[in-house]
Amino acid sequence: MRISDKKGKLSELISPRRDILRPIYNWHSFKHSYSKDLVDVFIDEFNLKKGSWVMDPFCGGGTTLLACKQAGINSLGLDILPFSVFLSNVKTSNHNIGEIKSLRRKLGDEELPAHSSFSLADVPIATKAFSVPVRNKLLRIRQAIHDLEPANARDFFNLAFLSILESVSNTAKAGAFLRMVERKINPGDVKSIFLSKVDCMIADLAAICQVDRKKEGNASAISGDARKIEGSRLYDAVITSPPYPNRHDYTRIYSLELFFDFVKGQKDLKQIRYDTLRSHVEARKRFDAHGYEEPKKLRNLIERIDKNGTNNSKVLEMLEGYFEDMFLVLSQIRKHLKKRGKVALVVSNVSFAGIRVPVDQLLAEIGEQAGLTTTGVWLARYRGNSSQQMGTYARQPSRESVVIWEN
Repeated sequence: MRISDKKGKLSELISPRRDILRPIYNWHSFKHSYSKDLVDVFIDEFNLKKGSWVMDPFCGGGTTLLACKQAGINSLGLDILPFSVFLSNVKTSNHNIGEIKSLRRKLGDEELPAHSSFSLADVPIATKAFSVPVRNKLLRIRQAIHDLEPANARDFFNLAFLSILESVSNTAKAGAFLRMVERKINPGDVKSIFLSKVDCMIADLAAICQVDRKKEGNASAISGDARKIEGSRLYDAVITSPPYPNRHDYTRIYSLELFFDFVKGQKDLKQIRYDTLRSHVEARKRFDAHGYEEPKKLRNLIERIDKNGTNNSKVLEMLEGYFEDMFLVLSQIRKHLKKRGKVALVVSNVSFAGIRVPVDQLLAEIGEQAGLTTTGVWLARYRGNSSQQMGTYARQPSRESVVIWEN
């Protein structure tokens, strides 16, 4: 499969950094995403019109859904990560700005509750992430949000709350991990940091309140697994990006958001971790991939990686499982795609033990197994390898690409 060089067109669009100042898109720093402009490229490329339906089976930060909504296109997102479903729905909801402003005044004028009925999930990092005074202030803010009426406005404020957690914690999202850092946060500043975030989000609503909502598409996200998609709707296109097989575990990276509102304890968090796509070493097999034939090239690469040795024996099992799972995903996409429907799937190649794994070309072959027709692989940019890989094998840039199929 020939790789089409689209770096000049896509290199800046593949990163969410373009959306850092874009209203609503920047409500939460969801790092594992792409920009609105990239979605717009595929809306044009696939000739999608008002009333078309798009699916994003790995909706993440909700970028595809929001961009489609603003273009007058209907969309549905799926994700195993409950925070992603929540984030996508808050971003795409039609909020009542008058109601939101009234509740903002209430939060600003009133003292925080003296006590909170909330407690942090029983997750080890929860006790390390915040100083005790900051944690207590956060729990009181969480209680104040819970006490707001009407209930359908709470999610707006809860997203603002979840979006400040990293900035007032002793953690930082760093690649595949949530690493510990030292921050000296004044507990007295936490409420003002929260209200400042709320004010920024309200300003975004004010900036777009003149939009004719009749011209917008419908958008929503639901909890779901891309390896077993429910429903009978057929879609005009799929625009998505699955987790890359680079060992990044989203349940760790977004654990602050998860343990404040979506899991009760370590058992819940681990179950989500086990259920996710096998892109990291702790995910477990959930479904049998009947009809899947492992590409010979993949088997050869796995044997070479095994010969060179890795720092984690489960990497080989992860790679096997990732492509098996992606066969299931692509089979489900084909099942729910209209005839002549299009797919754009953003992926990145990876390296282990100095061996490059061409994820894009392997997925193109596996998509053909699933019944899709590959119409192109677009090179978007090159990404650096991990610091561990670089130290041993020097710099080995991996291409980040978009695989295009037609049903």
